[in-house]
Amino acid sequence: MHVKKSLSSRDEILVRRGTVSNDMDGAPLFINEKCERYRVNDTAVSLWNMCNGITFDELKEEVLRISNDNEESVSLALGEMVEQLKQVSVLDTKQVKRDSRILR
Repeated sequence: MHVKKSLSSRDEILVRRGTVSNDMDGAPLFINEKCERYRVNDTAVSLWNMCNGITFDELKEEVLRISNDNEESVSLALGEMVEQLKQVSVLDTKQVKRDSRILR
């Protein structure tokens, strides 16, 4: 059985890949590193812009601050969005080492 890895790991950050541009009609596009283009909406671009080295939980907290939705629905929607952005190679996750020593 394949178990999907949780996006809420505190040791994983979301990292943008590729760029955002506009097509000839002015609609936003994600362009991955293979120069593949994906037409998206402004919400997707806003969420992608937030993914600047933060964890999924931090992204969720930011969205909850500006949203009227409950935590469960925000978490599900963001999880789907993150997975879609990863599938088209404009978002990735990166493991980070956290120093667990207590500073005195």
